[in-house]
Amino acid sequence: MTKAYISLLAFLLFITACPIHAQEVRFGLYGGYGSYRLENLKALQDEIGGNPQLPVLSETAAFPGYFTFTGFVAVDMQDFSELTADIGYQFTGARSYYADYSGYYRLSMQLKGLRSGLQYRVPFISGEKWGTHFAVGGGLTSSRYDIDERFEITTVYEYQEAMTFVALNPYGEAALTGYYRLNDRIRLEMLFGYEYNIPGRLKWSENRKAYLQNEKKEPVRVDWTGVRFRIGASYRILK
Repeated sequence: MTKAYISLLAFLLFITACPIHAQEVRFGLYGGYGSYRLENLKALQDEIGGNPQLPVLSETAAFPGYFTFTGFVAVDMQDFSELTADIGYQFTGARSYYADYSGYYRLSMQLKGLRSGLQYRVPFISGEKWGTHFAVGGGLTSSRYDIDERFEITTVYEYQEAMTFVALNPYGEAALTGYYRLNDRIRLEMLFGYEYNIPGRLKWSENRKAYLQNEKKEPVRVDWTGVRFRIGASYRILK
């Protein structure tokens, strides 16, 4: 959460320092969809599923793209450009499973990301009713990766292990945004863009010097790189 507070503080300082240039300040919410690269985690799931000591596992999920949720504060400038600070939540996961009359094996993996950053938007078309912008920005994503492994032989043996790993991912993004003004205070908002992440190494939450490795003893990294689509609304709070 520290990075999110720093981003918001920097943004508030900017607003305070440049009041004469601001036309209005808005608060908004987005819901959307994100696709994620995550090749290291998909390969790790395949490695575990290919363990010769285990039966052939069924993969019911393998880190698909999924919903995202974002809150933002935007300052509209007199030249119709915009500066935006946002905090978002994104998640995905994987599961491998096997069961028969003698027992079961289940591997569950959940990946969550708390994303915060700043974005500058340059107008393409600007109007009182609707408009579009080209946006560039960047920030950090704090990632949490939870592994839960369970194995049971009916009435004979039961095993469970859970571990948590964390990572930090710098990112940059480019996007096209659009708005449609419903009335003096409320606007519909849309964003379509691409986000590039610098992959972050997954460190064990209980000992940051230890990190997750694959069978080749290489570090496993998180990479949220992918397409982003968001749609939502904003409300003018200052003018």
